[in-house]
Amino acid sequence: MGIVFLYIPMHRPNNTISSLAILIAASPVLLLPACSSTQQASEPIACQIQETISLKNVYRLTGKLYSGAEPTDRTAFEELASMGIRTLISVDAIAPNASLAGEYNIRVIHLPIGYTDISDQRIKELAFAIQSSLKPVYVHCHQGKHRGPAAICAGALALGMITHDQADAFMTKAGTSESYTGLWSAVEGVEKLATIEPMPLSEHTPARTISKTMSKIIKQKDILDELANIGFNAPINQDHSPTAIASQIHNLFRTLETSGEAQEYGEEFMDDLEHAIQAASNLETVLRNNDAGLAMDAMDALKNSCSRCHDKL
Repeated sequence: MGIVFLYIPMHRPNNTISSLAILIAASPVLLLPACSSTQQASEPIACQIQETISLKNVYRLTGKLYSGAEPTDRTAFEELASMGIRTLISVDAIAPNASLAGEYNIRVIHLPIGYTDISDQRIKELAFAIQSSLKPVYVHCHQGKHRGPAAICAGALALGMITHDQADAFMTKAGTSESYTGLWSAVEGVEKLATIEPMPLSEHTPARTISKTMSKIIKQKDILDELANIGFNAPINQDHSPTAIASQIHNLFRTLETSGEAQEYGEEFMDDLEHAIQAASNLETVLRNNDAGLAMDAMDALKNSCSRCHDKL
């Protein structure tokens, strides 16, 4: 129970005014629209931090635990440092820039997870990483909406820091899609660990090739989304032109098609992958022909194809 102090002016007979402090018991609130400096650091909360120049979808689970999107440049690491972050836990397939993080006295831990599950071993590693690391801790995936919030909740649940209701509320607030049923089920199944065993933690944990390739595709698609918002106007740097990025996405999908790992996901996945290759090729063609009208339709087709493949991973 929290205590709220209300000061209500009371008129005395001599017309002087005093303040009557009334104590009102108030139930703690899990979801808040903004972070309050008066909240206890130990209270599980889910408040969004105001977005800065580079960091997106930043939410605070407790006073010392944050989740958010990937820090992609020096500005992002400067912003993390300004938040006081001392440990960065990445659950993305691609390891973060440990060298750049080190310049800001931020330790990097790489514990990649997919979209379909979080293994028991990975949950133990997340719990140990959160417990043993210098605080505050920032857990990130790519967009900061799905794997990151699920991972930080799984680790916190294993440590007994939050309840399942609070985990559900946090993931909902952070935007974790209901379509990633494996992430939700994994978090739902986490129980508090009786003991937290020490284990090695690395700045770079090898991930499957298909996971790393899909991460690269998603990042390129996000850049293309930004260019689509300005009419696919090509920047001065032609390596980052819409056509060049579409070509990179096309080649990455073709790389997946020839990998043995892709075959493991079955015939339906391979069919979806073929549609994605065709969609990427079509987008590359219309952009090369400077057909902005068809480019938006081709972009939508590529997004749909990406989603079908992505959901199966």
